[in-house]
Parts: sequence; C-alpha cells; structure tokens
Amino acid sequence: MNDGDDGDGTGRQGAPRSASACNPQKPDAETESHTSPQLARSLHATKLAWDRMEAEFGLLTDNEAAKFLGVTSPNLIRLRNSGRIIAVERGPSIRYPGFQFDRASRAILPVIKPLVEVARENGWSNESLTLWMLGPTTSFDAEDRPADHLNEPELLLAAARSHMEALW
Repeated sequence: MNDGDDGDGTGRQGAPRSASACNPQKPDAETESHTSPQLARSLHATKLAWDRMEAEFGLLTDNEAAKFLGVTSPNLIRLRNSGRIIAVERGPSIRYPGFQFDRASRAILPVIKPLVEVARENGWSNESLTLWMLGPTTSFDAEDRPADHLNEPELLLAAARSHMEALW
C-alpha cells in the first residue's frame, strides 16, 4: 500500500495538515472520578484515533479549509450545511478531515457527498463517519480502512451502506 505522502508534509490525500493540534475537551473532576475502566479505555482509544487521524491526514480549521479550497467562509459553511464536506466538532471548533480533499484539484473528493448522505440516512454523525473511515474493516479484501478506498467510490459506498445499515 502506497502511503501517498509526497514528502511535503501535507499527508495522504494532499490536504495540508493543520497548523495546530486539536485540544480535546477535558472531563470535569466529577466525571473522571465516576468513569469506569471500560469507559476510560474507550475514551482513550477514541482520543488516540483522532490523534492518528490528525497526524496522517490533518484536521483543517475553517480558515485552512477555505484557503485550501479557494472559497469564502460563507461558501464553506454552505458546503458544510449541504453535506458536501465532512466537518467535525473537536473541542470548541469545527475541523475538516484531510482525507476528503484531492490535492491536485484542490477540491473535495466526489465520493464525500454520497458518503455523507449514507451516514445521514442511517443516523450517523460526521464524527462517527470520520472514525469509521479510519478503522480497518472486513468489507475490503485486504481488511484495510475505508479511507484507503476513496478513489473506489462504488466499493466504498457499498461498504458504508453495509456497515451503517447493519448497525441501524
């Protein structure tokens, strides 16, 4: 599997990496004292998944995503509200996972809109969709990640439907 990084620090699909790391929200002291070991492990695993996502693909800020795409902030908001781009809440801000961008054309990959539609039809949040994109799955012969199949839209959408509908 080719990692697709051409050494310029922008990551796999060519989207620039975020200039700053996301700061996850800290639970309050009462929540920490009543957190089961299982929940603590789950929260830690989720944080590690977001950290790996940021390191590999980047999590762009509003300004970074707008600049990369060559759009204004209002147009970026329209893209977000129409489901044509994946936007996730990370702490107090909105971030855009870098895997959804085509570096060569400085555009959103065409598969993203139908992928978001499948997620919405099945009650999935953008955060859940993003984490699913990064986890290995038996939906693919190599049992690799959905993010590794962004240039195979039919295969990726079939895997998303199969997985999301099975859980719904």
